[in-house]
Amino acid sequence: MTQSWWTPSNSSRRVKRLRRIYNLKEGSQLDRYIREMRQLGVRPVRFLAEIGIVIGEYTPDHQSEIRLGKHPDVELVEPDLRITITEPYMNSNSTSYASPYVTVPWGVQRVEAEKVWNRTKGKGIKIAVIDTGIDGEHPAIKPNFRGGVNILSPSSTPMDYNGHGTHVAGIISGRSSEMGIIGVAPKASIYAVKAFNRKGSANLSDLLTAINWCIENNMNVINMSFGMEKVSESLRHAIQVAHKKGIVMIAASGNQGLNGRIDYPARFPETIAVMSVSMDNGISSFSNRGKGVDVAAPGEKIPSAWLNQTKKEMSGTSMAVPHVSGIVALILGIDGTLNPEQVRYLLLRTSRRIEAEDIGLVNAVQACKSLQKVARRSL
Repeated sequence: MTQSWWTPSNSSRRVKRLRRIYNLKEGSQLDRYIREMRQLGVRPVRFLAEIGIVIGEYTPDHQSEIRLGKHPDVELVEPDLRITITEPYMNSNSTSYASPYVTVPWGVQRVEAEKVWNRTKGKGIKIAVIDTGIDGEHPAIKPNFRGGVNILSPSSTPMDYNGHGTHVAGIISGRSSEMGIIGVAPKASIYAVKAFNRKGSANLSDLLTAINWCIENNMNVINMSFGMEKVSESLRHAIQVAHKKGIVMIAASGNQGLNGRIDYPARFPETIAVMSVSMDNGISSFSNRGKGVDVAAPGEKIPSAWLNQTKKEMSGTSMAVPHVSGIVALILGIDGTLNPEQVRYLLLRTSRRIEAEDIGLVNAVQACKSLQKVARRSL
């Protein structure tokens, strides 16, 4: 379990504290380390048991923090970085119902998800959306919403006040024909893991806590519609642990329009990196591409759920990622024994090539047809 040590603050003397991430070595004595943290004036805030990380806070002028970073139980220490969700909005208008009336969004049709719904709709597959939260009362989200956690405020619900997380959730498993919001896997179970605030930013420590929660709660898939330019060894470690636990992680390549560089965590080899394509199957101008990208998916003018029970079109690699998460749910709905690398191989092998790129557009029909062959392949 994720543990927390919250020390009451003295309201008459508020002191700004800095937060650090301490990666412990395997086999470290946690109780001893926590005791010595306190003795050195560093306040332990959280212990993330699944990934072996302690989050601590200290005052800026506290030199003992340096000594603590050199402790024999510590593998490495990192600052608590900020991560921000940024999307190029193609359409900022939100509406209550689809106009004109469309049952299945174009992106879902393009990956041919509806053609396999007679065989699988992702039922029973648990998908964690690490994002700004989710509006679980939205009519397109409610049928498949299973709760979750608010990392930023554990005593509160993971309600979305930004809209980004709700939009992503609708692409994965929305279910409202009346609103024209049907997800790729319309019976997959959606869990909100709120690590980003209403402005779309998050602390690295909250992101690590989110991944730890996903491991604790046995998620099958983690949707990561966010990115950062700087590498974090703590994040790398958390991703590696989740991968070993059998969780399939899908991440956005980024929206800077770069050729040859993609964001983290998509750049980590354990994740499935996704870039965006438009309605004409061309690579989106905003999408990062290059080494490390695995597959492409629809990411432009994607209609999905929004706040206040409305819908909205959005564009970005954030919208491409949930199309792939949905297909993974469809695949696992047929064969839940597949490991992350078997899932990756299946997606790559069955994607349809686009433009002159060596990357293909994901296809649900071909992926599901090839399941039997992949199951026999030793990885």
